[in-house]
Amino acid sequence: MSCMIEELQNKDVISIENGCRIGYVCDVEAEVCSGNIKAIIVCQQPAGFPFRRCESYRISWCDIVVMGEETILVKNASVCTPKASSVRGFFNIFSK
Repeated sequence: MSCMIEELQNKDVISIENGCRIGYVCDVEAEVCSGNIKAIIVCQQPAGFPFRRCESYRISWCDIVVMGEETILVKNASVCTPKASSVRGFFNIFSK
């Protein structure tokens, strides 16, 4: 399978350890002399999302387990932990 960097930017990155969605590929880190990709850079928002800055995470190329059509599964990604649901109903809006 071959793909261009532009196509990588639309893929979700998910940790196989806990099933947490880390984010979207926003950039790649390449070694100039050899042309090899060393890592992917992952952000919370899709590439080109305007007016917001977000934290980015570096995931080594050797930590990629599977690269599919829409998703990239990675290992050793301790950058996210599942958060407890913080959905608040209409009647809970004003409570602390």
